[in-house]
Amino acid sequence: MLTCLRFRIVLMVAVFSQVWFAASASPSQQCDQAARYAAAETGVPLSILRALTLAETGRKPSANAPFGPWPWSVHAGGQGYWFDDAETALRFINTKRAEGLTNIDVGCFQLNLHWHAKGFSDLAAMMSPKENALYAAQFVHALYEETGDWRRAVGHYHSRTQSKAETYVARLETLYNRYIGTQPAAPQPSPPEQRPTPQVSERYGLVSARAPLVQFSRKSGPIIGGLK
Repeated sequence: MLTCLRFRIVLMVAVFSQVWFAASASPSQQCDQAARYAAAETGVPLSILRALTLAETGRKPSANAPFGPWPWSVHAGGQGYWFDDAETALRFINTKRAEGLTNIDVGCFQLNLHWHAKGFSDLAAMMSPKENALYAAQFVHALYEETGDWRRAVGHYHSRTQSKAETYVARLETLYNRYIGTQPAAPQPSPPEQRPTPQVSERYGLVSARAPLVQFSRKSGPIIGGLK
Protein backbone atom coordinates (compact mmCIF):
# COMPACT_ATOMS: atom_id res chain seq x y z
CA MET A 1 0.00 0.00 0.00
CA LEU A 2 2.82 2.40 0.92
CA THR A 3 4.63 1.66 -2.34
CA CYS A 4 1.45 2.32 -4.32
CA LEU A 5 0.94 5.61 -2.48
CA ARG A 6 4.51 6.70 -3.20
CA PHE A 7 4.04 5.88 -6.87
CA ARG A 8 0.90 7.99 -7.02
CA ILE A 9 2.64 10.91 -5.35
CA VAL A 10 5.57 10.74 -7.78
CA LEU A 11 3.18 10.55 -10.72
CA MET A 12 1.20 13.55 -9.46
CA VAL A 13 4.38 15.59 -9.01
CA ALA A 14 5.55 14.72 -12.52
CA VAL A 15 2.23 15.70 -14.07
CA PHE A 16 2.08 18.91 -12.04
CA SER A 17 5.62 19.81 -13.10
CA GLN A 18 4.73 19.45 -16.78
CA VAL A 19 1.56 21.50 -16.38
CA TRP A 20 3.40 24.18 -14.41
CA PHE A 21 6.15 24.36 -17.04
CA ALA A 22 3.57 25.13 -19.73
CA ALA A 23 1.26 27.33 -17.69
CA SER A 24 3.91 29.53 -16.09
CA ALA A 25 5.63 30.59 -19.30
CA SER A 26 4.60 32.23 -22.55
CA PRO A 27 4.94 30.14 -25.73
CA SER A 28 8.19 31.90 -26.58
CA GLN A 29 9.55 31.35 -23.08
CA GLN A 30 8.69 27.65 -23.32
CA CYS A 31 11.15 27.26 -26.21
CA ASP A 32 13.82 29.17 -24.29
CA GLN A 33 13.23 27.10 -21.15
CA ALA A 34 13.39 23.93 -23.23
CA ALA A 35 16.68 25.11 -24.74
CA ARG A 36 18.11 25.63 -21.25
CA TYR A 37 16.96 22.16 -20.21
CA ALA A 38 18.47 20.55 -23.31
CA ALA A 39 21.74 22.46 -22.90
CA ALA A 40 22.07 21.22 -19.33
CA GLU A 41 21.28 17.64 -20.38
CA THR A 42 23.64 17.45 -23.36
CA GLY A 43 26.37 20.05 -22.85
CA VAL A 44 25.51 21.85 -26.09
CA PRO A 45 26.14 25.59 -25.52
CA LEU A 46 22.93 27.38 -24.62
CA SER A 47 23.75 30.22 -27.01
CA ILE A 48 23.61 27.78 -29.93
CA LEU A 49 20.29 26.25 -28.95
CA ARG A 50 18.65 29.62 -28.32
CA ALA A 51 19.85 30.89 -31.70
CA LEU A 52 18.64 27.72 -33.41
CA THR A 53 15.10 27.87 -32.08
CA LEU A 54 14.94 31.58 -32.90
CA ALA A 55 16.09 30.92 -36.47
CA GLU A 56 13.69 28.02 -36.95
CA THR A 57 10.51 29.48 -35.46
CA GLY A 58 11.09 33.15 -34.64
CA ARG A 59 8.14 35.51 -34.93
CA LYS A 60 6.47 38.60 -33.47
CA PRO A 61 3.06 37.42 -32.20
CA SER A 62 1.87 41.02 -32.05
CA ALA A 63 3.08 44.47 -33.02
CA ASN A 64 4.32 45.25 -29.51
CA ALA A 65 5.62 41.79 -28.65
CA PRO A 66 9.31 40.93 -28.84
CA PHE A 67 10.64 38.69 -31.60
CA GLY A 68 10.97 35.18 -30.20
CA PRO A 69 10.66 31.44 -30.90
CA TRP A 70 7.28 29.71 -31.07
CA PRO A 71 6.66 26.09 -29.97
CA TRP A 72 3.45 25.57 -31.96
CA SER A 73 5.14 26.16 -35.32
CA VAL A 74 4.64 23.92 -38.33
CA HIS A 75 6.27 23.99 -41.76
CA ALA A 76 4.28 22.06 -44.34
CA GLY A 77 3.99 22.22 -48.10
CA GLY A 78 6.65 24.90 -48.33
CA GLN A 79 4.84 27.26 -45.97
CA GLY A 80 5.26 28.16 -42.31
CA TYR A 81 2.39 28.26 -39.83
CA TRP A 82 2.32 29.58 -36.25
CA PHE A 83 -0.60 28.35 -34.14
CA ASP A 84 -1.96 29.68 -30.85
CA ASP A 85 -1.71 26.36 -29.03
CA ALA A 86 -0.50 22.79 -29.33
CA GLU A 87 -3.95 21.31 -29.87
CA THR A 88 -4.61 23.44 -32.95
CA ALA A 89 -1.17 22.65 -34.34
CA LEU A 90 -1.68 18.91 -33.81
CA ARG A 91 -5.05 18.97 -35.56
CA PHE A 92 -3.48 20.78 -38.51
CA ILE A 93 -0.63 18.28 -38.71
CA ASN A 94 -3.00 15.31 -38.60
CA THR A 95 -5.07 16.87 -41.37
CA LYS A 96 -1.99 17.28 -43.55
CA ARG A 97 -0.88 13.73 -42.83
CA ALA A 98 -4.33 12.45 -43.78
CA GLU A 99 -3.85 14.26 -47.09
CA GLY A 100 -0.65 12.25 -47.63
CA LEU A 101 1.87 14.95 -46.71
CA THR A 102 4.83 13.66 -44.67
CA ASN A 103 7.47 16.35 -45.18
CA ILE A 104 6.36 18.38 -42.15
CA ASP A 105 8.58 20.17 -39.62
CA VAL A 106 7.26 20.71 -36.10
CA GLY A 107 8.03 22.36 -32.79
CA CYS A 108 10.61 24.73 -31.34
CA PHE A 109 13.42 23.20 -33.38
CA GLN A 110 11.40 22.15 -36.45
CA LEU A 111 12.01 18.41 -36.41
CA ASN A 112 10.92 16.64 -39.57
CA LEU A 113 8.14 14.07 -39.24
CA HIS A 114 9.33 11.93 -42.13
CA TRP A 115 12.78 11.41 -40.66
CA HIS A 116 12.34 11.73 -36.92
CA ALA A 117 8.83 10.75 -35.82
CA LYS A 118 10.12 7.30 -34.83
CA GLY A 119 12.24 8.95 -32.16
CA PHE A 120 9.13 9.88 -30.17
CA SER A 121 6.27 7.99 -28.56
CA ASP A 122 3.70 10.04 -30.46
CA LEU A 123 3.16 13.35 -32.26
CA ALA A 124 2.27 15.19 -29.06
CA ALA A 125 5.63 14.20 -27.56
CA MET A 126 7.41 15.42 -30.68
CA MET A 127 5.67 18.79 -30.32
CA SER A 128 6.59 19.04 -26.63
CA PRO A 129 9.10 21.89 -26.24
CA LYS A 130 11.31 19.87 -23.86
CA GLU A 131 11.33 16.68 -25.94
CA ASN A 132 11.75 18.61 -29.18
CA ALA A 133 14.68 20.56 -27.74
CA LEU A 134 16.38 17.52 -26.23
CA TYR A 135 16.27 15.58 -29.50
CA ALA A 136 17.62 18.58 -31.43
CA ALA A 137 20.41 19.11 -28.90
CA GLN A 138 21.43 15.46 -29.08
CA PHE A 139 21.72 15.81 -32.83
CA VAL A 140 23.84 18.97 -32.58
CA HIS A 141 26.06 17.20 -30.05
CA ALA A 142 26.47 14.24 -32.40
CA LEU A 143 27.45 16.63 -35.19
CA TYR A 144 30.00 18.29 -32.92
CA GLU A 145 31.52 14.91 -32.10
CA GLU A 146 31.69 14.24 -35.84
CA THR A 147 33.19 17.59 -36.88
CA GLY A 148 35.02 18.77 -33.76
CA ASP A 149 33.77 22.29 -34.43
CA TRP A 150 30.61 23.99 -33.16
CA ARG A 151 30.31 26.23 -36.20
CA ARG A 152 30.37 23.30 -38.60
CA ALA A 153 28.03 21.31 -36.37
CA VAL A 154 25.46 24.11 -36.44
CA GLY A 155 25.80 24.45 -40.20
CA HIS A 156 25.30 20.71 -40.71
CA TYR A 157 22.19 20.85 -38.54
CA HIS A 158 20.63 22.70 -41.44
CA SER A 159 22.44 21.26 -44.47
CA ARG A 160 25.50 19.29 -45.52
CA THR A 161 25.90 21.62 -48.49
CA GLN A 162 28.65 24.05 -47.51
CA SER A 163 27.13 27.19 -49.01
CA LYS A 164 23.76 26.56 -47.35
CA ALA A 165 25.40 25.69 -44.05
CA GLU A 166 27.47 28.89 -44.04
CA THR A 167 24.44 31.01 -44.89
CA TYR A 168 22.52 29.38 -42.07
CA VAL A 169 25.30 30.00 -39.53
CA ALA A 170 25.53 33.62 -40.66
CA ARG A 171 21.81 33.99 -40.08
CA LEU A 172 22.11 32.52 -36.59
CA GLU A 173 24.91 34.97 -35.81
CA THR A 174 22.72 37.83 -36.97
CA LEU A 175 19.79 36.70 -34.86
CA TYR A 176 21.99 36.05 -31.85
CA ASN A 177 23.63 39.47 -31.99
CA ARG A 178 20.32 41.24 -32.55
CA TYR A 179 18.05 39.47 -30.07
CA ILE A 180 20.09 37.39 -27.62
CA GLY A 181 23.61 38.79 -27.32
CA THR A 182 22.37 42.02 -25.74
CA GLN A 183 20.64 40.14 -22.90
CA PRO A 184 22.37 39.39 -19.56
CA ALA A 185 24.58 36.34 -19.83
CA ALA A 186 23.18 33.09 -18.46
CA PRO A 187 25.32 30.39 -16.79
CA GLN A 188 26.57 27.79 -19.24
CA PRO A 189 25.78 24.13 -18.46
CA SER A 190 28.39 21.79 -17.07
CA PRO A 191 29.81 19.13 -19.42
CA PRO A 192 27.38 16.21 -19.62
CA GLU A 193 27.98 12.66 -18.60
CA GLN A 194 28.65 10.29 -21.45
CA ARG A 195 25.32 9.14 -22.82
CA PRO A 196 24.34 7.49 -26.11
CA THR A 197 23.06 9.76 -28.85
CA PRO A 198 20.17 8.68 -31.09
CA GLN A 199 20.58 7.76 -34.71
CA VAL A 200 19.37 10.87 -36.48
CA SER A 201 19.21 12.01 -40.06
CA GLU A 202 21.01 15.06 -41.44
CA ARG A 203 17.73 16.55 -42.68
CA TYR A 204 16.73 19.01 -39.98
CA GLY A 205 15.01 22.36 -39.87
CA LEU A 206 13.53 24.55 -42.54
CA VAL A 207 14.86 24.79 -46.07
CA SER A 208 14.19 28.49 -46.51
CA ALA A 209 15.03 31.37 -44.20
CA ARG A 210 12.24 33.41 -42.66
CA ALA A 211 14.18 36.64 -42.18
CA PRO A 212 16.79 38.69 -44.08
CA LEU A 213 20.25 37.18 -44.10
CA VAL A 214 23.29 39.28 -43.33
CA GLN A 215 26.64 37.76 -44.24
CA PHE A 216 29.26 38.21 -41.53
CA SER A 217 32.98 38.18 -42.15
CA ARG A 218 34.91 35.41 -40.42
CA LYS A 219 36.85 38.26 -38.71
CA SER A 220 33.76 40.12 -37.55
CA GLY A 221 33.80 38.76 -33.99
CA PRO A 222 32.82 35.82 -31.80
CA ILE A 223 31.02 32.89 -33.37
CA ILE A 224 27.52 32.43 -31.94
CA GLY A 225 27.68 33.90 -28.49
CA GLY A 226 31.41 33.77 -28.02
CA LEU A 227 32.00 30.27 -29.33
CA LYS A 228 34.81 29.51 -31.72
